[in-house]
Amino acid sequence: MEMSLKQKLFYFFPVLFCFCLPFGSLTLSVIIAFWTIASFFNLDKTQLKNGFLNKNAWLLLLFYLSTILSAIFSKNKTEAFSAMEVKMSFFFFPYLMFCFKWPIDILRRCVISFVSGCFFACLYLIGRAFVFSMNGQPEYFFYTLFSDLIHASYFAMYLILAIVFVVMFYHDWFKSQRSVIYSSYFFVSVFVTSIFLCSSKLGLISFFITMPILVAYRWRHLLTTTRSILLLVALVMVVFISAKVFPGTFARMNSLSNVSLGNLDKTSSESTTVRVLIWEQSVNIIRSNFILGTGVGDANDTLYESYRENGLTGAYTHHFNAHNQFFQSFIGLGIIGFLLLLMLTIGQVIKGLVKRNFLLFLFSLIIVLNFFVESMLQTSAGVLFFAFFYCFFNLISETELRGQPAQE
Repeated sequence: MEMSLKQKLFYFFPVLFCFCLPFGSLTLSVIIAFWTIASFFNLDKTQLKNGFLNKNAWLLLLFYLSTILSAIFSKNKTEAFSAMEVKMSFFFFPYLMFCFKWPIDILRRCVISFVSGCFFACLYLIGRAFVFSMNGQPEYFFYTLFSDLIHASYFAMYLILAIVFVVMFYHDWFKSQRSVIYSSYFFVSVFVTSIFLCSSKLGLISFFITMPILVAYRWRHLLTTTRSILLLVALVMVVFISAKVFPGTFARMNSLSNVSLGNLDKTSSESTTVRVLIWEQSVNIIRSNFILGTGVGDANDTLYESYRENGLTGAYTHHFNAHNQFFQSFIGLGIIGFLLLLMLTIGQVIKGLVKRNFLLFLFSLIIVLNFFVESMLQTSAGVLFFAFFYCFFNLISETELRGQPAQE
């Protein structure tokens, strides 16, 4: 069916949003604003009603509502307002995604646009690093200096999802366009290289956990016992070769084995050590504020005070948050907010398995892994990625996106 101009405009903005997402630009808020305005000209009462009755939408809305209520009673109004502002996507995306009809072609364009955005973001970062390297600064090929657009851990997470999209769909969508399929192999190689250049410990762990699952699922009909063993051997070889090619990246992983839980340096700001110290304080704060939490506006202030009182000078100097979204939400929102977050994350992992929705399962697994060591919902890069794709993967299944009838 031919789309009207207002419909084309409405569907243009999510495609643009997906392309711009890996760049972490401030224009993302502007795109969402224009997308919302365009939505007012495409409202359908029945679809709108069904959208706000969607239980997946209500999980996000309830989490945002709990954030608003907690912010109202917070002492630190600046932090409280910031928390409400950053998490506004928890309101807008359920409305924009569940309250309108979505043609399969548009959702496919969103996927392709996100993959393309990730690819061009990688080209920019690699090209930028080459320029600095030619000027005697090779360190720009490493970690935060490389990932100039958004935090290295978040960017690696974006790239892992982009790899999932390419592996799952490009061969089927472009089987008559061999040049696109060959290009997709190059895309994946660039994404993998960029993940290693990001040098995020979490990014590497997420990569080595999700990629074998992806490969085993995508080519499950070809797997035998022998091939499974060969796949495992190949994975070990990839890790070994990668450690030789990216020694600096894997050197950061050594800190994981060097942490001694019985003798932690409280003055340390090293990422692994300081996280363990912070988590200990987080658990103590949760015990004292189990029901209602401290308030989202006061969560970080409470953490800072705990660092100061217990001599965590490294964490206090850098004003680190909980570096764990489950702890961060529990501290700020109490048990209700924590349970809502569990339903939005671990609950979705289980749902993906039960409903045989592989994309929802793998996306939620990636999110859970990242939530364990990062307070992702404290930043726009984390909130936008999580809220959009949470709605996306609850809107359509893998088989529908590929163009096959949905499984019952």
